[in-house]
Amino acid sequence: MTENIKRLFEQMDRSTKQQALACLKKEFDVKSKKSVRKKWIIGGRIPEPFQERTVGLFQALLRNKP
Repeated sequence: MTENIKRLFEQMDRSTKQQALACLKKEFDVKSKKSVRKKWIIGGRIPEPFQERTVGLFQALLRNKP
């Protein structure tokens, strides 16, 4: 599932990526967007319980992208 999350993140433009990171930070009570991007997205270490919700958030952001 982490590869699917990486693929969805790569499809986003810069502003959508920032919005996605902010959503993940708020949704999962993470301290830093930078940490989410480096550890979760780039590193592929997304906690198992958060993966399904992350995919849903990313899909919703991509659908709403103008």
